[in-house]
Amino acid sequence: MSPLQIAAFVMPLVFLVYQMIIDFANLYPFNDIHSRDQRLRKFEVLGNYPPLVIIAACFFFSNGIGHWFGWVLTSIIMVMHLLAWWIPYLTGYPHQVRVDYEKYFHNTYKFLPAIKNHIIPDAEHVGVGVLLTATLIVQSVYLFT
Repeated sequence: MSPLQIAAFVMPLVFLVYQMIIDFANLYPFNDIHSRDQRLRKFEVLGNYPPLVIIAACFFFSNGIGHWFGWVLTSIIMVMHLLAWWIPYLTGYPHQVRVDYEKYFHNTYKFLPAIKNHIIPDAEHVGVGVLLTATLIVQSVYLFT
């Protein structure tokens, strides 16, 4: 395994550990795990953890098509993150995001400047974005060089 392939394998696991910490460790005001009900947390766990394990496995056990599958899956997660946090932050659209934001993330720590009355990504989700971007960059460098 090349160092880049190792990094492409390890980054999703680092992201997974971060997800587990923010989902289960009460680090208020960084996160607010008590605002989410148990049913929602189960969906978050089932929706967030398996894809990261699959991505890591794609870069550990396979080559060629498996690596590309892992990269595509990471890209899909990135698009979902952009649609959930950064598009609403920059544009204020859609309204439903604002309702969910007020319910689950209103009291968490934020350091980004406000844009009109748009949601502001909290530090927890800025961290998600940073780790996700780093993962995608490492995978892209590995695949395209």
